[in-house]
Amino acid sequence: MRFSELIVGSQPPRRRPEQRRRTAGALAFAVLTAGILPAVGAQPAQARPGGTTPSIEIQAGYLELELDRTGTVVGLEDVRTGVDHLAPGHAASLVSLVVDGKQQRPTTVDRSGPGGQMLTFRNKAAHWKIQVKLVSSRGGYTTFEAVAVDVPKGVDVQTLLWGPLATSISQTVGTSVGVVRDDDFAIGLRPLTDRTEGAWPQEDQDMGWESEVNHDPDHVSVGSLEEWSAAGVTPWGSVLRAFTFDYTKERHRKVRGYPIPVGPLPGRDGRIAGSKVALFGASPEATPTILSNIAKGEKLPYPKLNGQWQKASQASSQSWLVLGDLETGNIPAAARFAKAAGMNRIYSLTSSYGPWKSSGHYQFDSSLGGSDAGAAAAVDSARANGVQLGVHTLSDFISTGDEPYDWAWFPRDAYLKPPADDRLAMGGTSSLTRPLTADDTTVYLDDGALLAAGPSYSLLRIGDEFVSYGAAEQVGKEWKLTGVQRARWGSVAVAHPEGDHTARVMANSYGGAIGGHAVLDEISDRLTTAWNTTGITGMSWDGLESASESGWGAYGMAHLVNKTFRRIDAKDGFISETSRMTSNTWDALTRASWGEVGSTSMEQVFANNKYLQANYLPGMLGWISLNGSDSLLTMEWKLARGAGLNAGTGFQSSVSRLESGGENTTRLLDAIQQWETARNLGAFTAEQQARFRDLKTNWHLSAVEPGKRWSLQELDADGKPVGAPQAVVAPTPELDAGPLPAAAKGALYEATVKTNTPATTRYAVTSGTLPAGLVLNADTGGIVGTPVRTGAAPFTVTAYQSSGQPTARRDYVIEVGGH
Repeated sequence: MRFSELIVGSQPPRRRPEQRRRTAGALAFAVLTAGILPAVGAQPAQARPGGTTPSIEIQAGYLELELDRTGTVVGLEDVRTGVDHLAPGHAASLVSLVVDGKQQRPTTVDRSGPGGQMLTFRNKAAHWKIQVKLVSSRGGYTTFEAVAVDVPKGVDVQTLLWGPLATSISQTVGTSVGVVRDDDFAIGLRPLTDRTEGAWPQEDQDMGWESEVNHDPDHVSVGSLEEWSAAGVTPWGSVLRAFTFDYTKERHRKVRGYPIPVGPLPGRDGRIAGSKVALFGASPEATPTILSNIAKGEKLPYPKLNGQWQKASQASSQSWLVLGDLETGNIPAAARFAKAAGMNRIYSLTSSYGPWKSSGHYQFDSSLGGSDAGAAAAVDSARANGVQLGVHTLSDFISTGDEPYDWAWFPRDAYLKPPADDRLAMGGTSSLTRPLTADDTTVYLDDGALLAAGPSYSLLRIGDEFVSYGAAEQVGKEWKLTGVQRARWGSVAVAHPEGDHTARVMANSYGGAIGGHAVLDEISDRLTTAWNTTGITGMSWDGLESASESGWGAYGMAHLVNKTFRRIDAKDGFISETSRMTSNTWDALTRASWGEVGSTSMEQVFANNKYLQANYLPGMLGWISLNGSDSLLTMEWKLARGAGLNAGTGFQSSVSRLESGGENTTRLLDAIQQWETARNLGAFTAEQQARFRDLKTNWHLSAVEPGKRWSLQELDADGKPVGAPQAVVAPTPELDAGPLPAAAKGALYEATVKTNTPATTRYAVTSGTLPAGLVLNADTGGIVGTPVRTGAAPFTVTAYQSSGQPTARRDYVIEVGGH
């Protein structure tokens, strides 16, 4: 058998496109819903670049990746239909190297090993090779791992590049999750290690069609996420890509075009060998199941809520009460307010940094007892009062004591106490060309490269002193800095001799310091200890972008987030929000709740939620104000938008403000409880949700039978009724009737069982068995695998619910025929 006929795993021999088109209806019946196969795409399989024919074909789920003899991707076909989703005229190598600053592509590729599981890419002129191991999973995806990279001695390899895979799909691009899809087909690429960054290198913007990639396609309120995204939007479709940077020696990574020295990492940690991605093609309905299978199968972070994977859990969008005056003594009162609003989580935001003495070393302040033991006592008090406790956290922001924002002022952290920690993130370096007295406000340097634009703020470290400067100009062979402010960040103004070492300081966007790799390690260690010691089960990775601005890019963010998650005890029940969602942290993070009190329009919130939906993330309204004096009409206007988007909220308030509202607070909290209960049970119809998304409408929801039935009344701008009330009823949980599509022995199968309520938390086969080779995903209801025997397999699926809802049960049969 030729290598071109070998398919990784147990897949059957590949049909030619003409054969696939002739059998598409029967095959699609086995993998989609029963009935007539819908048209897939608007065009037939497209001609391959230059009339080439594939020499190697690799099946990854329903995607067939086709390579020519040079290792160039010449086809991205849906095996069910033969439709090619490769963007015309945009073929790239599956894997390549950046050597001495230039991209080098392979010139040949060979396939070998049992089942054709080893691809060897070579560049014969440059005398290098990359060995990529393929492993096909029964979960509907294939992994690609660069197990060896061999180059001649003395050759400097900076980066290993995956793709980009150029697709013609543009309907929905999940930039952060790395999935592009239309109505009929989804293609996904997931990075599988922290060092495999789901993105494209900032250093190589002239490669990979990066000049054509939209750098802000999602228009979310926190700004562009493109530099940390595995998928990109182009005028002709989309790209899927990843890379691994070599850290066997010190490298310079770019942040907003500014090079920052980082590394080296020790031993194997610094090598590009081990770079690994998962690739798949699937029906859009099955894609969440494939993503779940990848996370579980590849041992990526897999946080749960109520035993269910967070990406599939309605509880991931649960609202919480954010309190600016929370302390141990008022936790019982805070818990009463939260429960009156139907919430079971309270969250401390006693300052912009949270309940900490400083940001960096993260020691609890007096609001939560001043120690881990005190915070544990606060958690116990919250638990005794029926709620869980979360706290605000600012990633690797290190508070300096003199940030330019008054609201951000905080006591200086120990990382900056003289002499400040040498492991803070630093940029370029130079030396003083003239002595500097303790009173001088003009500085002369021998090199101006470190003064280039890019970093936030104009800050330098001269010896152990931090200074800021106002302006810089080259005068002869020197660079003259004026408007210099001495003794910043708690340092001491001292005399410095000619030649004293000077470095650019990396600051976060609020003017605080940023930790380098070793500091990221320590912060992760500290937060892991804090969560495990105290039992706190909620946090926000606010300012997460600063871990990238340290110079480490998406890897720095993943190193902080994923390392922490892997070691926390609460794998079930821990909720984390984030300021930036990245492909490398998508698995570990619960949600992004973007939007701030008084500064984010509801139109922007809608745009944020479009991004969230495209990236399989729970809907969130952001943080909105809750005052005891708020009008009920205004509050229900916001709650209706949350219901229309199926989005939760951080209700930002204080115990004192809620107490001052008296009966009005009671009315507001009851409104929140009614809307949130109905939303989480799936009680609103699609038509009602669509009306809620009309910002010109106003509504009032009142309970008829608590937790089961409500009356919904549309109102005008003055709060007067418009039309007759509408019924809102929580659905009795039911599984869809089926029937499930037939399967074929030896062929990949996908199907999904669904319920009519988001309250479903788990699916299980409770009698009978699935056909051998198929597996029911308990979190998503997806059934994926490859049947190994023919025959009929009857079985019963039971769907378990939250909120005291009854289980749903239904009998199914999957018929497995010959292939």
